[in-house]
Amino acid sequence: MSSTPSTSDTSSESSTSPASNAICKVCALSAHGLHFGVLTCRACAAFSENVQFNRDSIPTCRKRKDDSPIVSANDLKALSYPESSLLGKPRTIMDISALAGKIKEILNEKKGGADAVTKKMNTLEIADHALKKWRNLQRSEEKMEKLEKLPVRQMFAIFEKQMVVVAEWLIQHPDFRLLNSEERYLFFKAVWNMWRRFERFEMSVKMFGERAVEQKQFAISHEQMITVGFHVDFTEITDIPNAAVQEMFRDSMLKLFEQVAKPLAELRPSSIEMAYMLTQMSWQVAGKQMQGRVAEIGERVCDELANNLHSYYLKEEMRSNYAGRLVRLMSVVNAVKKIHMERRKTMELARIFEVFKVEFSEPDIFDC
Repeated sequence: MSSTPSTSDTSSESSTSPASNAICKVCALSAHGLHFGVLTCRACAAFSENVQFNRDSIPTCRKRKDDSPIVSANDLKALSYPESSLLGKPRTIMDISALAGKIKEILNEKKGGADAVTKKMNTLEIADHALKKWRNLQRSEEKMEKLEKLPVRQMFAIFEKQMVVVAEWLIQHPDFRLLNSEERYLFFKAVWNMWRRFERFEMSVKMFGERAVEQKQFAISHEQMITVGFHVDFTEITDIPNAAVQEMFRDSMLKLFEQVAKPLAELRPSSIEMAYMLTQMSWQVAGKQMQGRVAEIGERVCDELANNLHSYYLKEEMRSNYAGRLVRLMSVVNAVKKIHMERRKTMELARIFEVFKVEFSEPDIFDC
């Protein structure tokens, strides 16, 4: 980056002679100069190549027409611990090749495969069958372990089990099996985390009713539940105070309870409706990300799902006027997708500032 001062407002540097005590507005390290009108260090200036700052020094995307922030002020506050990047835990690589291999075995039908009973089912019935197969393992509230604190390694272990669940759910779908091995794995990586989170919130509402919203009771797995006061212990993988890391994800968690759990508690979707939402969401997300053949198959799958759901409403629920309900259900799906993208941006910022001292051998598999 040039050290020559520029008079242009769009230049990456307008001054390079900050006072000795100047602090970067983003990471709180020593500032290098004014970048896009804000005191920042060189690293944050490089990050800001496609970013501009609003009046409150919050980064916003240059390509957006509005002034909506890329991350919230809480995210930036949580990341502003300069000593953490200089001292403390060394960065380590977590090898998840064995887990990835297990997932690929399932996706490529080398282990398990489609259930014979699904041969006479339509697309939506297959999705519902596969969902029930997983949910039949769900413990009752009385038999669930109630967690107050969850070490981050135990959280990853829960995620690993749920990754297997999503892979086993996907492989039941005939349209998914039309994809080649590489496409299947890319599809899986695009949707598993969003699928997992959405399914768990709906299951929580199904089990706890209004308590899922009012008391934040959440079935984090089929064996464990959490409630108000719960926290994940990140100390093993970061030098930043645990409360600060919690704050990074606080806004998105509140949105999940307000924009996902609350409307689900009002709508109380049936198993078929939940299968519909999960399947449509998966093909839409993967199709948008992968394009090409996946997007083409996804369009056809969504059409089939719509026809299947129409038949279900007419024959099973005797409901001909369901348009309003379907709009509300899909608004929940859209909220799930939007919040997921917000969490991804928070995680990307965390990676840039090296908040977490661990990397995965496949960094894109844990996207948020």
